[in-house]
Amino acid sequence: MKKTVAILVLLLSVQSFSQNLECCNNIESVKKAIEGEWKLKGQSENLIYKFWFNEQNGFIEVLEELNLPPKAEYTQLGSLFMDEQVQTQIKLINGAFFIEVNYPFDAVSELISKLNQNTFIYGKGASQHVFIKDAN
Repeated sequence: MKKTVAILVLLLSVQSFSQNLECCNNIESVKKAIEGEWKLKGQSENLIYKFWFNEQNGFIEVLEELNLPPKAEYTQLGSLFMDEQVQTQIKLINGAFFIEVNYPFDAVSELISKLNQNTFIYGKGASQHVFIKDAN
Protein backbone atom coordinates (compact mmCIF):
# COMPACT_ATOMS: atom_id res chain seq x y z
CA MET A 1 0.00 0.00 0.00
CA LYS A 2 2.83 2.42 0.85
CA LYS A 3 4.46 1.72 -2.52
CA THR A 4 1.20 2.52 -4.34
CA VAL A 5 0.80 5.82 -2.49
CA ALA A 6 4.45 6.72 -3.15
CA ILE A 7 4.04 5.98 -6.88
CA LEU A 8 0.86 8.07 -7.07
CA VAL A 9 2.54 11.02 -5.34
CA LEU A 10 5.52 10.71 -7.69
CA LEU A 11 3.31 10.60 -10.79
CA LEU A 12 1.27 13.61 -9.68
CA SER A 13 4.39 15.64 -8.94
CA VAL A 14 5.88 14.76 -12.35
CA GLN A 15 2.63 15.86 -14.02
CA SER A 16 2.73 19.20 -12.20
CA PHE A 17 6.33 19.80 -13.25
CA SER A 18 5.51 19.02 -16.89
CA GLN A 19 3.72 22.37 -17.11
CA ASN A 20 5.60 25.45 -18.22
CA LEU A 21 3.31 28.29 -17.17
CA GLU A 22 5.58 31.30 -16.90
CA CYS A 23 2.77 33.68 -16.04
CA CYS A 24 0.30 31.88 -13.88
CA ASN A 25 -0.26 30.55 -10.39
CA ASN A 26 -4.08 30.46 -10.19
CA ILE A 27 -7.10 29.94 -12.44
CA GLU A 28 -7.77 33.67 -12.89
CA SER A 29 -4.20 34.37 -14.04
CA VAL A 30 -4.41 31.46 -16.51
CA LYS A 31 -7.66 32.88 -17.91
CA LYS A 32 -6.10 36.32 -18.23
CA ALA A 33 -3.07 34.90 -20.06
CA ILE A 34 -5.23 32.87 -22.48
CA GLU A 35 -7.67 35.68 -23.29
CA GLY A 36 -7.09 37.16 -26.70
CA GLU A 37 -6.54 36.11 -30.27
CA TRP A 38 -4.33 33.16 -31.19
CA LYS A 39 -3.39 31.33 -34.39
CA LEU A 40 -2.67 27.61 -34.68
CA LYS A 41 1.01 27.18 -35.46
CA GLY A 42 1.54 25.72 -38.92
CA GLN A 43 -2.10 26.07 -39.98
CA SER A 44 -2.49 27.06 -43.61
CA GLU A 45 -5.98 28.52 -43.14
CA ASN A 46 -6.27 32.18 -42.24
CA LEU A 47 -8.17 31.64 -38.96
CA ILE A 48 -7.98 33.36 -35.60
CA TYR A 49 -9.05 31.62 -32.38
CA LYS A 50 -10.43 34.16 -29.93
CA PHE A 51 -10.49 33.03 -26.28
CA TRP A 52 -12.54 35.08 -23.82
CA PHE A 53 -14.05 34.62 -20.37
CA ASN A 54 -17.20 36.04 -18.79
CA GLU A 55 -17.29 35.33 -15.04
CA GLN A 56 -17.29 31.50 -14.81
CA ASN A 57 -17.88 30.82 -18.50
CA GLY A 58 -15.21 30.79 -21.17
CA PHE A 59 -15.63 30.73 -24.93
CA ILE A 60 -13.59 30.04 -28.04
CA GLU A 61 -14.63 31.71 -31.28
CA VAL A 62 -13.13 30.86 -34.67
CA LEU A 63 -12.86 33.96 -36.81
CA GLU A 64 -11.62 34.42 -40.35
CA GLU A 65 -8.82 36.92 -40.55
CA LEU A 66 -10.09 39.55 -42.96
CA ASN A 67 -7.20 42.03 -42.66
CA LEU A 68 -9.67 44.70 -41.57
CA PRO A 69 -8.92 47.46 -39.07
CA PRO A 70 -9.16 46.00 -35.53
CA LYS A 71 -12.48 47.67 -34.67
CA ALA A 72 -14.13 46.30 -37.82
CA GLU A 73 -13.29 42.68 -36.93
CA TYR A 74 -15.42 42.59 -33.78
CA THR A 75 -19.14 41.95 -33.70
CA GLN A 76 -21.50 42.91 -30.93
CA LEU A 77 -21.83 40.30 -28.22
CA GLY A 78 -25.64 40.22 -28.52
CA SER A 79 -25.51 39.35 -32.22
CA LEU A 80 -23.43 36.18 -31.85
CA PHE A 81 -25.02 32.77 -32.30
CA MET A 82 -24.18 30.05 -29.80
CA ASP A 83 -23.07 27.64 -32.55
CA GLU A 84 -20.26 30.07 -33.44
CA GLN A 85 -18.70 29.53 -30.02
CA VAL A 86 -17.42 26.61 -28.03
CA GLN A 87 -17.60 26.76 -24.24
CA THR A 88 -14.44 26.23 -22.26
CA GLN A 89 -13.32 26.18 -18.63
CA ILE A 90 -9.97 26.27 -16.89
CA LYS A 91 -9.58 23.75 -14.08
CA LEU A 92 -6.92 23.08 -11.47
CA ILE A 93 -6.59 19.34 -10.85
CA ASN A 94 -3.92 17.96 -8.50
CA GLY A 95 -1.79 21.09 -8.93
CA ALA A 96 -1.94 21.11 -12.75
CA PHE A 97 -3.98 23.41 -14.99
CA PHE A 98 -6.32 21.89 -17.57
CA ILE A 99 -8.50 23.38 -20.27
CA GLU A 100 -11.88 21.69 -20.73
CA VAL A 101 -13.47 22.27 -24.14
CA ASN A 102 -17.20 21.53 -24.28
CA TYR A 103 -18.35 20.56 -27.75
CA PRO A 104 -22.09 20.06 -28.46
CA PHE A 105 -21.90 16.28 -27.88
CA ASP A 106 -18.64 15.81 -26.00
CA ALA A 107 -16.26 17.44 -23.52
CA VAL A 108 -12.48 17.10 -23.69
CA SER A 109 -10.12 18.00 -20.86
CA GLU A 110 -6.45 18.53 -21.79
CA LEU A 111 -3.36 19.47 -19.77
CA ILE A 112 -2.00 22.95 -20.49
CA SER A 113 1.68 22.22 -21.03
CA LYS A 114 2.96 25.69 -21.93
CA LEU A 115 1.57 29.18 -21.52
CA ASN A 116 3.33 32.52 -21.84
CA GLN A 117 2.64 35.79 -23.63
CA ASN A 118 3.47 34.30 -27.06
CA THR A 119 2.75 30.55 -26.84
CA PHE A 120 -0.18 28.45 -25.61
CA ILE A 121 0.05 24.64 -25.85
CA TYR A 122 -2.42 22.08 -24.58
CA GLY A 123 -2.93 18.37 -25.21
CA LYS A 124 -0.49 15.64 -26.15
CA GLY A 125 0.26 13.65 -29.28
CA ALA A 126 -2.39 13.82 -31.99
CA SER A 127 -4.62 16.04 -29.83
CA GLN A 128 -1.91 18.64 -29.16
CA HIS A 129 -2.81 22.24 -30.04
CA VAL A 130 0.03 24.74 -30.44
CA PHE A 131 -1.13 28.36 -30.56
CA ILE A 132 0.94 31.48 -31.15
CA LYS A 133 -0.30 34.93 -30.18
CA ASP A 134 -1.80 36.87 -33.09
CA ALA A 135 0.28 40.00 -33.66
CA ASN A 136 -2.68 42.15 -34.81
